[in-house]
Amino acid sequence: IMDESTPAVVRVKNKYGQTEYHVTGMYDWDNFDSLIKYLIKYWQAQVVESDDKIYSRRSVLRANNVPISLYFDDLLGICFLREDGSDDQSLLEQIEADLIRRLSDA
Repeated sequence: IMDESTPAVVRVKNKYGQTEYHVTGMYDWDNFDSLIKYLIKYWQAQVVESDDKIYSRRSVLRANNVPISLYFDDLLGICFLREDGSDDQSLLEQIEADLIRRLSDA
């Protein structure tokens, strides 16, 4: 359960050293679809790859020529990250800040 002390997005370094942005309070397929629509509408992203499994989903979107991998896992929830080897997190940090603002207003 989210309260005002729970951040809307939590950053985590994964075992590969990549920064993952976990969106808290979003744990279902509908929220995954909503995030894809959000990225398309507000960040002019395009879906370039999509993979659905039984308990997980993965989509890769491209916005401003930056690939954004979006993951959903039944147990872990939703996160997004760059998996192209670049250390430039500026676009993802902008998306993170926008999501925090939008989700705190909700």
